[in-house]
Amino acid sequence: MNTMNAEDFLKKTGMEEPMAPGMIKYRYIKGDKEGTSYTIVYDWRSDLDKIRVEVRPGLSGKMPDKAELKNYAVWLQSQNYLELDLAEVKGNA
Repeated sequence: MNTMNAEDFLKKTGMEEPMAPGMIKYRYIKGDKEGTSYTIVYDWRSDLDKIRVEVRPGLSGKMPDKAELKNYAVWLQSQNYLELDLAEVKGNA
């Protein structure tokens, strides 16, 4: 099994820019069909020991209201995220 550090993981998800604690960055993905566009949110501000990578429906970067979720693809209608725990890692991602 290969190991991957946080920087490599972020690059694989499309985040080519360096991140530092206290930052939030957005990557917008425009889908081919209506309801398939989404935003990847890289959050290193809410918890400085973790980078949260979340997929949110739409291109606003904000989670839509529950009533609006029906307009998006099924896979975008639930929370899609992971958290990289950096508590024991030193340096920037």
